Amino acid sequence: MGNHIHLLLKEEQEELGIIMRRIGASYVYWYNRKYQRCGHLFQDRYKSEAVEDDRYFLTVLRYIHRNPVKAGMVKDIAEYKLSSYSEYMGNSKIIDTDLYLSCLMMIGKKQL
Repeated sequence: MGNHIHLLLKEEQEELGIIMRRIGASYVYWYNRKYQRCGHLFQDRYKSEAVEDDRYFLTVLRYIHRNPVKAGMVKDIAEYKLSSYSEYMGNSKIIDTDLYLSCLMMIGKKQL
């Protein structure tokens, strides 16, 4: 995954397009400054898909975390240092894991 990233974002006060522009502009500024270059970095517009239910949310999150394993970059999800996986495994520092945990609880209750 040297040429793309996966993000799972919750849209609240700002539209996704604005959020992505901010992320992209900040990254391009940092990258160009670090490598003493200028100009565009990204080839295409980002792709997005709405997550509208708990089951799909968990499916997407699992896909994102397992992607480096499927790509053959690591053997274990926890080995991939650019993942938020460790945040969900109890070392949460920057990720709000409450939504994930509440989805697990809701699905668990429905299956009982």
